[in-house]
Amino acid sequence: MTTELEPIESQAKRKRYYGDDAVNVAAGFYGYRGVIDPIARHIISEEGFVPGTYKDSKGILTEGVGIADPELMGKNFFTEVMPIYIGRAQETTKNYAVLPEEQQSAIVSMAYRGDWGKETKGHLARGDLKAAAKEYLDHNEYRKGKAKDATDAQKGISERMLRNARALDPNVKK
Repeated sequence: MTTELEPIESQAKRKRYYGDDAVNVAAGFYGYRGVIDPIARHIISEEGFVPGTYKDSKGILTEGVGIADPELMGKNFFTEVMPIYIGRAQETTKNYAVLPEEQQSAIVSMAYRGDWGKETKGHLARGDLKAAAKEYLDHNEYRKGKAKDATDAQKGISERMLRNARALDPNVKK
């Protein structure tokens, strides 16, 4: 499937879906009829879904569930994209398989967004979720969203990062 950028006017008119609506529309868009994995549901609910391609808040060509990697555009989110990010989370995180679903979802979200830094991944590799949560919030994207002049998109990213960090350590400081 070739992904071509539509004129900005068309992109602006494209509806964005969030929460359960996003999950249902994404499943239909990708022709997915199976049981939706709770981690995929989490990612779609957080990221939202736009049918087709669009430019994201940073002007990057993006598709569907916030897919900005050209190698993954046009691939089925449920059967081809999610397994890649779940695999990255599993490979990076000590004892990933025995973590509660909420923590697994947060770690996959970090991998999916690409906003986990080297130090955060190091803490995850050692199984130190508390240190990983703290380090994860020591990030420019998080700080931008907390600034007084932050855009709605920046605030949303910051809020998502805080939710992910709190899934790892409910007592992490803002």
